[in-house]
Amino acid sequence: MKYFYAGIVISALFGCEPERKNYDLRMLPREWVRLTKTAKGLIVYNTCDSGNLLLTITHTGKNSEIFLHGQQEDQEYQVLNTYQSSDTIIVQTKEKGGKSLQDFKFIPTEKEKHLGRWITQFPSGFTSNNMFVTTEKQNHYPKVDQPCRECWGDECD
Repeated sequence: MKYFYAGIVISALFGCEPERKNYDLRMLPREWVRLTKTAKGLIVYNTCDSGNLLLTITHTGKNSEIFLHGQQEDQEYQVLNTYQSSDTIIVQTKEKGGKSLQDFKFIPTEKEKHLGRWITQFPSGFTSNNMFVTTEKQNHYPKVDQPCRECWGDECD
């Protein structure tokens, strides 16, 4: 009888990890726009000095890439592997032209509104955890462009 209880305890300890299954990255929409949370709700916010963060997934043959752009510096990542664990999609990448491995996690939050959270930790230790909407649905959110004067003063036309 004690072996029966030991078996239950062991299976409870080791059986709780969610199953990892391969995921086809082509199932996700390709283009995403970052949303900014304000007191009035989510908006598409374009800063005057660096724009807004865009995330694009590209596919060439069997190869896929994640491209972060629209800000001051563009970053490209080669997709090495993609799998799903519960509702989270994990994309294992390597920065193009670099050696650093970096995981991107996508958590769908409201599928009918095409909303999802993209999370990644950069080699510097900075964690990016942002809400995104597909470009197809971005017009459902107010677009706010930060005035040029707030960044550049009298240099603006």
